[in-house]
Amino acid sequence: MTIIPVLIFLAVFLFVLGVYGVLSGDRHQIQARLFRYTKEQAGGSEGNTKRELWRSLLRWGGMLFTSVKFANRVEERLAQADIPLRGEEFLFLVLSLTLGVPFVVVVVTGNLRFAVLCGLLACILPWIYINSKRQKRLGLLNNQLADSLSIMTNALRAGYSFLQAMEMVAMEAHPPLAGEYKRALREMQLGAPVEAALNNMSRRVGSEDLDLVITAMLTQRQVGGNLAEVLDNIGETIRERVKIKGEIKTLTAQGRISGLIIGLLPVLLVGLLLVINPQYIGVLFREPLGLALLVGAVCGELVGVLFIKRIVDIKV
Repeated sequence: MTIIPVLIFLAVFLFVLGVYGVLSGDRHQIQARLFRYTKEQAGGSEGNTKRELWRSLLRWGGMLFTSVKFANRVEERLAQADIPLRGEEFLFLVLSLTLGVPFVVVVVTGNLRFAVLCGLLACILPWIYINSKRQKRLGLLNNQLADSLSIMTNALRAGYSFLQAMEMVAMEAHPPLAGEYKRALREMQLGAPVEAALNNMSRRVGSEDLDLVITAMLTQRQVGGNLAEVLDNIGETIRERVKIKGEIKTLTAQGRISGLIIGLLPVLLVGLLLVINPQYIGVLFREPLGLALLVGAVCGELVGVLFIKRIVDIKV
């Protein structure tokens, strides 16, 4: 039962920290958010009423984390995963799930240990979802990068300027790369320097291949040179890297499947025993020795999965 005071203390501490951040933040920013909220509520259509309501709740709840510097790093991850949320909004969502899910489970089932487990899952799963979506988007973008460089190289050799070549890529490429080029061009049209817009695109995407391309572009703008030839060489290098990564993924498929089976098999067995004979497996959750064995098993599982991931994760 000692977990309940800990959760209450954590909730109160985060609430006080958020209130302090709101009071010490910029009042004009808060007033601007209030004006935007009122305007959206007044002009929104009925079909988007629920969506705007949830976004408004997240926006107001996110003010609790305005002064938290970690929110900026989270916002970069959200941008790389193409999730339209601010960092403080996502932190408020995770906090709501972490505290709300255990409360609902306790009310429905009355099982405190199961509620704590559900709360931990509710806290971890959003981060896993972000990382999974980020990796998927990053892989798709890296696969499109070589073709986009071919488009830009051909445009430059045909006599187009650098910005016209970027517009050509934005029109001819497919999402998500086309969207990043369009956003960079929009920043330039609004007055941002070319270097700043390209650096912002690199930070949003988080791709090493794109960093290499942008570094070459910025270097050429400073010292000159044949940009078409440089991009052509980089595109060929990226194609070879993508090809090698595909071969490595094929060769390490067995190891990755083994890691997946090792990680999921104990969890599935525990769930099956809870359904078939809950009294038999329930000893592990009631006795101190059983809890210690569970903790040791979880630690062993994590170590095994990390070792297998380290073996099959070959950097190219």
